[in-house]
Amino acid sequence: MKKMKLSVFYSISILLIVSCTKRIEFNQDQIEEKIVVNSLFTEDSLWNAHISHSRSILDTSQHNFLDNATVSVFDESNTLVTTMDHISDGFYQSSSATPIANETYRIEVDAPGFNSVSASNAIPTQVPIVNVDTVSSYNSEGDPIMLVSMNFTDPPGVSNYYMIEMQYIFDMSQWGWGEDEERGRLEISCSDPNIETVNSFSFLGVDNAYNYLLLKDDQFDGQNYTLEFYVINWAEFKDEELEGEIRLMNTSEEFFNYRKSYEIYETALNNPFSQPVQVFSNINGGMGVFAGGTLNVWPVVF
Repeated sequence: MKKMKLSVFYSISILLIVSCTKRIEFNQDQIEEKIVVNSLFTEDSLWNAHISHSRSILDTSQHNFLDNATVSVFDESNTLVTTMDHISDGFYQSSSATPIANETYRIEVDAPGFNSVSASNAIPTQVPIVNVDTVSSYNSEGDPIMLVSMNFTDPPGVSNYYMIEMQYIFDMSQWGWGEDEERGRLEISCSDPNIETVNSFSFLGVDNAYNYLLLKDDQFDGQNYTLEFYVINWAEFKDEELEGEIRLMNTSEEFFNYRKSYEIYETALNNPFSQPVQVFSNINGGMGVFAGGTLNVWPVVF
């Protein structure tokens, strides 16, 4: 009798499961593909952008860049500044025009088969590096490191957003490898309470390592500010007689929000238990970012 009851229970359970199943038809044609614009620009550099389009997860094509788009930039008076030329693989660049600090620009992108998209952004004022001090030292493991103290004056009365990185510069010509130079970021460690930690990672036993630093001036508006950090893997470069740069970029808020949200997205991408992350976008009618900044550089010798 007990076996019969169990059989009846399992049969009813199966019927309930089957009856609760609903088949949903997926129509890929209902998903509208949009133009994706990625243009991060600084003053005194050529205009550039990468143009592609969104696509369905069912799309198995090898690439999604657009090589037939019209990419135009206008100034505040609606005067055409430049129309970028397609270079390759969806990368576009101006022939000679460059952005100017404290100016607001608008980008418009048209491509056959897609709705037009646009975005506006301004380049903030340049913030000079006042001074940099470097001192060779050792970490707790006895490995040589380079301590860096960078000083700059934050413009008062406005919100400022900063991105700081340290690069090495390798002159290929000294080895007979051509006239070009190779650049790369150096891993740095920083414990400043004002920096964002969304892009921190572990490197050579250091938990708070960064490829670049993000910070905003909420706690030091209008002040002369000193930021301290150290180069983790300085031992690899100190005997190579390499040159380098400390790069301070005063970015627009849109640039800052894009970088921050993208780092959160990258972290969540490899975590199956994380919540979906929306990368910041200021492109009207599309996806991506159009944002600017001003760059100030301080040379260093390793």
